[in-house]
Amino acid sequence: MNGPRDGEEPETASRPGKAATGPAEKAGAAGRPARILILEDDSWDAELAQRLLTGAGLDFTAMVVDSRASFTEQLAAFRPDIILSDFHLPGFSGEMALEIAQERCPQIPFIIWSGVLGDEAAVGLIKQGATDYILKDRPARLASAIQRALAEAEQRAYLAQLEDQLFAAQRLASLGQLAAAEEAVSRTRQKLAAARRQATAADPPP
Repeated sequence: MNGPRDGEEPETASRPGKAATGPAEKAGAAGRPARILILEDDSWDAELAQRLLTGAGLDFTAMVVDSRASFTEQLAAFRPDIILSDFHLPGFSGEMALEIAQERCPQIPFIIWSGVLGDEAAVGLIKQGATDYILKDRPARLASAIQRALAEAEQRAYLAQLEDQLFAAQRLASLGQLAAAEEAVSRTRQKLAAARRQATAADPPP
C-alpha cells in the first residue's frame, strides 16, 4: 500500500482482528478499533506492519502517510491512538515527526519502526519521548509493543480522569456540600487506588 503524496488523499486500511479480551489487549478507547498512524514511505514495510498486527489479532484501522505535510494533517484529522514511524524518509525523519507529535499530542504513544537504528540513536529517541523502537529485521515484537503502549496510554487516561473526579469532589467539600463530597471522594479514591495497583502490577520487574 503506498502512502499519500502531497495533495493526495491518504489511504486507510481497516484490519479487524479477533476481539481482545484482557485489559492489555484492548484496542482503542472503549474497545473500539485502535487508530494507528503509520509514517512510512515504503509500501511493503507499511503492509508488513499491518499484516503483523492483523496476525496478532489486533483490531485496528491504519492511516499510512509518507510526508511531513500529510503526517501533520492526519495528526488532527485522523486523531490516532498510536503512531508508528519509520526513521528515515525523503525530506523528513522519524525524529522530526516525534518532535511534532510531542508538541501537539504528547499523550499519544510513538513507536519507531526502523531498518537501521543504532543503540545510541534509539536511546536518544526514547529520551525525547518515543515509547519504544522496533527494528524491521526483528519485527516479532511489533504487535506486543503496540498492544502494551495502547494499554498504558489508556491506563494513564483513566488515572487522569479519576484524579479530575477527586479534585471535583474535594471542591464540593470546600463549598460545604460535605455529604456528597465525602461519598464522591471515598468512591473515587477506591477506584484510583485500584487503578494504580493494576498499573503497578502490569509493570515488568527491573
